[in-house]
Amino acid sequence: MALTAYCKKCAREVDAGENCPYCGTKLGKNAARAAWCVERTPVKDWMSWNAIMRILLPAALAILLLVLVAEGIAGGIGAVEKMLVSGFPAVLLILLGTILAMAFAARLLQGKELTDYVVDNRGIHEIHYLPDPTALKLITRLRSPSLLKQAEQGNGVAVLKLGEKDLPWRNVARVQLWPEKCMILYYAPSWWLRIAAACTPFIWGDVMGLTREKLGKKRKIKLPPSLVIPAEQRAARQAASRPKPQVVFPDPDPEPDPEPDPVPENESSEGQMSLFDETPGDGGATHE
Repeated sequence: MALTAYCKKCAREVDAGENCPYCGTKLGKNAARAAWCVERTPVKDWMSWNAIMRILLPAALAILLLVLVAEGIAGGIGAVEKMLVSGFPAVLLILLGTILAMAFAARLLQGKELTDYVVDNRGIHEIHYLPDPTALKLITRLRSPSLLKQAEQGNGVAVLKLGEKDLPWRNVARVQLWPEKCMILYYAPSWWLRIAAACTPFIWGDVMGLTREKLGKKRKIKLPPSLVIPAEQRAARQAASRPKPQVVFPDPDPEPDPEPDPVPENESSEGQMSLFDETPGDGGATHE
């Protein structure tokens, strides 16, 4: 599935855009997410074996060191040398090989599983499902067969949710890329692998873009060069997101009302004289 958005009102994934095509609700800028499903076979999955070896090898080394330190404290350097030339290292290797053989047999019986990946505004999410679950598949995964009651029917096939991992963006300390396997590795802390996102070529670019957008500006996170946002690009984004100051231009001064035309002095004086010349006696001059 390509880059999509999640509509909270419809509670489903929709095509990425400004508005939901079904209800018309405006989708936020953080609504975009990438979701896809991958089918995996644990016995053939390198990351499945990597998870075992990351625990088994340090544990075997710690046991060896503890035994050597205890022998050194008890008997000195001579006791340590005897321990190294004795059969203890061989016994430890045989025990390690036996555990690996048992793990291989268990992985062989586990069958296939489905993994859903979601990369959104909150972080990276990994959900594991077991299609067509059986008691043997659950036992080899160290799970109780009673979980079969929780299986749900989907498209005629029973599916059981095995577990879920959530890794918020704020907890990611390092990211590594494995382009040959189309895989993105997220570490938290920087020395511990939390989620190995097995992408498909179709979704690779979208997941890279979301990861770059969320982590590319953080300097404390160890990122490959392709995920780092350059300083010039960061400055350009900050300038674009910063609100521009609004320049208010003052209104132009209104035009003053036109002044009345001045009355000429000659006309005003003549008018005054005509008023004074007309006396009441003039009107009665015919009465003699």
